[in-house]
Amino acid sequence: MFEEHPLLPVYSVKSLINASYYRMKPEYRWRGERHNFWELVYVDKGEAVIVSEDMEFLLKTGEMVFHKPNEWHNVGNGGSSENGVVVIAFVLEGEDTSEFEGNIVSLGPPEKQCLTTVVREAENAYRYFDNDPPFVRLVPRENAAPGADQMIRTCLEQLLVYVYRRGEKIGTKSRALSSNVLNHHADLVSRAKEYVEAHMSEKLTQASIALALHTSVSQLKAVFREQEGQSMMSYLSDLRILYAKRLIRERDLNFTQIAEATGYESLYYFSARFKKQTGMTPTEYARSVRR
Repeated sequence: MFEEHPLLPVYSVKSLINASYYRMKPEYRWRGERHNFWELVYVDKGEAVIVSEDMEFLLKTGEMVFHKPNEWHNVGNGGSSENGVVVIAFVLEGEDTSEFEGNIVSLGPPEKQCLTTVVREAENAYRYFDNDPPFVRLVPRENAAPGADQMIRTCLEQLLVYVYRRGEKIGTKSRALSSNVLNHHADLVSRAKEYVEAHMSEKLTQASIALALHTSVSQLKAVFREQEGQSMMSYLSDLRILYAKRLIRERDLNFTQIAEATGYESLYYFSARFKKQTGMTPTEYARSVRR
C-alpha cells in the first residue's frame, strides 16, 4: 500500500504583475501608487527612500521591503550616484502574510539566488513591462523558454518561505527619516533657492551650486527633487524666465542686457529658451504687455 502525501504550500503565488530591474538616477522619485496586490522592493545597489502610507524610511543595499495590498507607497533614490532596485508585484495567497508587513528584510545568499532567478527568468519570458495606464502589464516574448512562468513562481514562493523561516527583520520605524533629516532637507532647498536667486546672472551648474552650499551634487539633486518635485536646473530655468519677463515689462533694459542679467550666454540662446517656455519670442511678449 502506497500512501500519497500531499505537498501543501505555505504561500502560493497565483499571478505575476511585474518583475523588473530599475536603475534610478540620483534625482529620481516615483509618483507613488496603490494597488490590490503585493509588491516587493529590493535594493541591489546604493540606497532607496521608501514611502509607505505616511512613513518615510531608508532601504540599504541588500535589503528588501514588502508593500501589502492597498498600501500607498513610493520609491526614490536615496542620493546614490549608482542605484539599482528590483520590483516584483504579484498576487499572493497564504494563511499568514503578516510576517511581510512593516519590516525590512536583509537577504542572505539563498534568498538572493531566488531573486536573481526570478529576475533572469522574467527577462527571458517578457519583452518589457508596459506601465502606460490603462494598460499596465507584462508583454510576453514569443520565444520564451519553456517553463519560465513555473520557474518564476516556484523561486518566488521559495523566497517567501526563506523570509518567513528566518524571522530576522528590522522594523521600518527604526529606519524612519526623522523630522531633523526632513528639516535639513527643507533647509538645503531653501538655501539653494536663495543662492541661485542671488547669482542668477552667473554661469551656474549643479556642481558650482553644490560647492557653494557645501554638499554633494547627488545629495542636492535628490533632495531638491524630493522637496520640489522638479530638478534643480529646471527650477533655475523657470526662475530666469520669470525674471526676464519682469525685466521686459519694466522696459529699462534691451534684450541683450536682459539675457546677460538672467545668465544666458547669448541673445540667441535666451530667445530660444524664452520661446520654448512661454510660447512667444521676447519681442512678441513685449508687444503683448504693452497693449
